[in-house]
Amino acid sequence: MFRVALTIIPIFLILSGCGTKRQYFEPEQTVGKVKYEKKLPAPIIDVFRHGATLENGQVIVGDGVLDIVLPKDFVFLGQYDDNYVAASRCGELIILNGNSETIYSKKFDKGVAAAALDGALLALIDRSNGLYLIDTKDEKRLFYSKQEDVFALDARISNPYFLNTLVIYPTLDGKVIIVDRNSGETIRDVVISSEQFFNNVIFLNVIGDRLVVATSTRAISINPNNTAFLDADIKDLIVLEDRVFIFTKDGRVLLTDTDLNILKERKFEFAVFSGVIHGEFIYMVEKNGFLIATDLDLKSVNIYKLPSKIKTMVFATDDTLFVGDRYLKLNKN
Repeated sequence: MFRVALTIIPIFLILSGCGTKRQYFEPEQTVGKVKYEKKLPAPIIDVFRHGATLENGQVIVGDGVLDIVLPKDFVFLGQYDDNYVAASRCGELIILNGNSETIYSKKFDKGVAAAALDGALLALIDRSNGLYLIDTKDEKRLFYSKQEDVFALDARISNPYFLNTLVIYPTLDGKVIIVDRNSGETIRDVVISSEQFFNNVIFLNVIGDRLVVATSTRAISINPNNTAFLDADIKDLIVLEDRVFIFTKDGRVLLTDTDLNILKERKFEFAVFSGVIHGEFIYMVEKNGFLIATDLDLKSVNIYKLPSKIKTMVFATDDTLFVGDRYLKLNKN
């Protein structure tokens, strides 16, 4: 018995010392520090791809803080001309005008995941993956289609997209459904990816005649002549006229052409991207408290130290980084 005990103790000591230490992004050098210059009227409580909601009901979009104020417990979904779409946690959707007056409201039993507006037409995706097209003026449902049930969602949810006579729905189960807005008929459906969980479309944009869509595991680029795919653990995308930037969960930046062929790649070891900004440069907000700047060819890199680690919600516009209740403007040039 004594010999057995002596054998076991060293093994225990070895095993107890083998805990995995989490590793963080630590650049070899930084070129300076940046600071948050101004303070928001209230902290951010909800972030959507197209805007952020503040605790006091105000909204941030690309142009800054809007004058409208949402009712209590509502979050912003999108701005369409002079109207604003918001939804409550309990499933009510409202459309506000520029005076914060409700001009349309409707209750959905399953809650609202995403919505878009074009004139009187409301395209909506509920949290059961039901797709709607509603004429808000006549209160008439022009289209409805129930897609596959989903059980877990990525928080990054894309809104439907109106394109001429078409409505493009990014579903919660990894597809794109294209509907004729006049006839209410489905013209095409495209499967992006078929993961069991967290498979909703996180990005959708149209540049010229090209549709770029992504889930958290695959990006797809569609034009009239070609359909291209790229598989990666995707955190975010930026789509420009002649190139696409894909930011991955393992700290890589992939520069591709419009057909998603990789032209160049930069790896930032252990980096966790919390947001991206683009102008003449690409700025990546890194969770451990850094701002990584690179040119559009991924040739030069400058890294700045943020005032602190990112521990709260982040929203980025073309030239401004909002963190919690503070923000800073970046030099786009």
